[in-house]
Amino acid sequence: MEATKLLVRFCVLLVVFVACTTNNKKSNLPWEKHGKLMVNTNSRIIQHKDGTPFLWLGCTAWGMTEWLSRADVDIYLDDRKSKGMNIVQLCLFWGKRKDYPTNFYLNPENQYGDKAFVELDSFPNILVPAIEKGGSTNNPNDYWDHVDYCLKAIKQRGMYAAILPFWGRRYVNATHKGQSKQVFTAKNIKQYGEFLGMRYGNQPHIIWVNGGDVKAGQGGDFVSIYRLFAEGLAKGITGKDIKWNEKNPAWDEFLMTYHPDGNPLVNSSEWFHNDPWLDFNMIETHVNRDMIPASIRKDLAMKPIKPTVIGEGHYEGETNGRIAEAIHIRRQLYQTFFSGGAGNTYGGGFDEQGNGPLFSPSNNWKHLLEWEGAGQIIHIKKILQKNKWWNWQPVLGLISKGKNEGELEKLVVKSEGNYLVYFPEHTNCIINLKNIYSLQWFNPKTGELLAEAVSEDNMFVPPDDWEDAVLILMHK
Repeated sequence: MEATKLLVRFCVLLVVFVACTTNNKKSNLPWEKHGKLMVNTNSRIIQHKDGTPFLWLGCTAWGMTEWLSRADVDIYLDDRKSKGMNIVQLCLFWGKRKDYPTNFYLNPENQYGDKAFVELDSFPNILVPAIEKGGSTNNPNDYWDHVDYCLKAIKQRGMYAAILPFWGRRYVNATHKGQSKQVFTAKNIKQYGEFLGMRYGNQPHIIWVNGGDVKAGQGGDFVSIYRLFAEGLAKGITGKDIKWNEKNPAWDEFLMTYHPDGNPLVNSSEWFHNDPWLDFNMIETHVNRDMIPASIRKDLAMKPIKPTVIGEGHYEGETNGRIAEAIHIRRQLYQTFFSGGAGNTYGGGFDEQGNGPLFSPSNNWKHLLEWEGAGQIIHIKKILQKNKWWNWQPVLGLISKGKNEGELEKLVVKSEGNYLVYFPEHTNCIINLKNIYSLQWFNPKTGELLAEAVSEDNMFVPPDDWEDAVLILMHK
């Protein structure tokens, strides 16, 4: 009897010990370690609740929930995380196209034959998501269970999901010729927002992205429809009825932006900058690589100041008949942060054989994960963090000769008394700075760091054979 009591006591102590050990174990998940994401008033960066700056290095997998199996979701995420990316931009209702890119499905099936919505006369009924009883994240049996799996897989890796609830170009404005039809209207979009808010509103790793590759007002009065979605999402997450133009603390319970089309000077700020639900601006430059500095400056000149993210740039590989190589990917990334941007999202298109696209992984896509530009993102993460990018202040006027413009514009930032200069090509320039006591060159392609003697005439040129470079000037 006494032996039994001792055994029971031992088991109880063991359970308590294990529980204490588990509770005391520090989490590496960013939202548990630093708190939820937020934007302070007049801030150009996104940060955690405890004030820790949040570095947005994203990737696009628009059609993940439709195109990919669960095994392929894991393969994709493991690779992107290993390359320094921490955000996955995906669309819950993307419109999987048959014989890409010719046609599209109105109510597409995912890899397991499940559709997002119940159909009424062969038309998706947005008010009735197709949900079957008995499924779970680990054992999905419907479309939304598979979405749950994708989001859980992202969460388990400590990554964030930037979710587009729909592809607006295709399903709201219906401006995608031959590949679109309006299914979200003023009569159903708010209820869809409520559904998503109730289902996913408690997930700490979700960032909401309204819109979807479209000018909000294109083709009719759709600005009001996107605002209705914001109201519905807020109701689903917070349980409160708040209007799109009402300043209410409930808007601070989640993070949201708007994804525009490829005209970089006409982006989310054009329609929604002063809307309380829009926490930060998003720009799509797409093939307009030379517009990154100008588009970011335009946004940051607006009041109130809000962070700006390049949410879709030129895809590595081929898109729309134009090629982007690794050097172009690096230029997009570095010019984003040197212009004052809060983040940049990488994407991949097609290779020369027509494999892909990687932005909606399909058609022999896995080897495209190893494109050179994607592998070099880890280097910009290193230099940004080491040089406290959140303190960077873009500086104009220091380069008196050789500044250039557009994609080849040399950019300068100041950080705690030091200066960093991005050279997008191997050309020289004159920088009007006095009392420089040391300098270093950082190679964006390799991550190599070199020290060099200070130039007497303030003429600077990157080391031989470097395609682009970052000059770090330590000031007396």
